[in-house]
Amino acid sequence: MKIENWKERQKLHCKVRDFFLNRGLLEVDVPMLSATCGTDPQLDYFETLPPEHYLATSPEFFMKRLLAEGFGDIFSLTHAFRKGEIGKRHNYEFNIAEWYRIGFSAEELQQEILDLVNCITGLNLPLKRTPWQAAFECVDMEKLKAEHKNWTQEEIEDYAMSAIIEPDLGKNCAEFIVDYPLKRAALAKIRKNAACRFELYINGIELCNGYEELTDANEQRKRFLEDIEKRKKMGKPIPKIDENFLTALEKGMPECSGVALGLDRLYMLALGKDDIGDVLLFKE
Repeated sequence: MKIENWKERQKLHCKVRDFFLNRGLLEVDVPMLSATCGTDPQLDYFETLPPEHYLATSPEFFMKRLLAEGFGDIFSLTHAFRKGEIGKRHNYEFNIAEWYRIGFSAEELQQEILDLVNCITGLNLPLKRTPWQAAFECVDMEKLKAEHKNWTQEEIEDYAMSAIIEPDLGKNCAEFIVDYPLKRAALAKIRKNAACRFELYINGIELCNGYEELTDANEQRKRFLEDIEKRKKMGKPIPKIDENFLTALEKGMPECSGVALGLDRLYMLALGKDDIGDVLLFKE
C-alpha cells in the first residue's frame, strides 16, 4: 500500500471513531486472546500453543460481559482472526468495528449502520430490507439439490447465497437480509418465528452481521451444545463453551442490539478498491 492510501485510510478510521463518540458510545478495549471461543460451525479458529487459547474471531463475548456489568452503549475498533479465510475480500487477520446499543431494535440499529456507511463512503445509499426466504426466490433449489445430492440443506443454501444471490445484493442501495430461519439464529433473539439476525450487502459485498441479542442463558447454552454437535459431525475441533459469557447472561444482560462490521471492506468501498490488500499495510 502506498503511504498516500494509508493516510486516507487513517482519516476514515478517525472518522469512524468520531461517529461513535459523537453519538455517546463508550470505547472499550478487550482481549484478542481467550481461553474459550464461539461455537459457530461455519467459523474456524486459530488455536495457540498450550495452554489452550484462541485468537478472537470477534470481541463479542467480552463486550457482552461488559454490558452485563452496566457499561451501556459501547463500541470497539479492534482486530479479529479467522482461519481459512483468504482472498480479495478476506484476510486471516482483519479490522472490525463492533458495537452494542441498549434498547435498540434490530431495525433501529440497521439505520445507524447505514448512517455510518453513508458517513464514511459518502454514497448516500437508501435502505432496503429483504427477508431471507425472499432472497432465494431467484434460485432453483430443486436443481441444486439434484446436482449436489451429498450436500446438506444448509450447505446447498450457503452455496446458493454465495454463488448466486450475493453478487446481485445491494445494487445502488444498502440491502439488509433479515428474518433469518430459526436454524441460523446463532446469538439472535427470536421474533414472530424468525431470527432477529441481519446481514448488510452493498454492491455484492457483505459488510456486517448483527442481531437483536439473545439474553436467555439457558437458550444460549442449548444453541452452543447444538453447534458443538454440528462441529462433531463436520469433523471440526470442539472449543470450550465460554462459561463466563453464560454467567453474564444469567446475571442479566440488558435488552440490546449489536453488530460486527468489517472495517477493511468499508474502507474498500470508500476508497474505490477491489482487493482488501489495497487497504491493508500487510496481507497474509
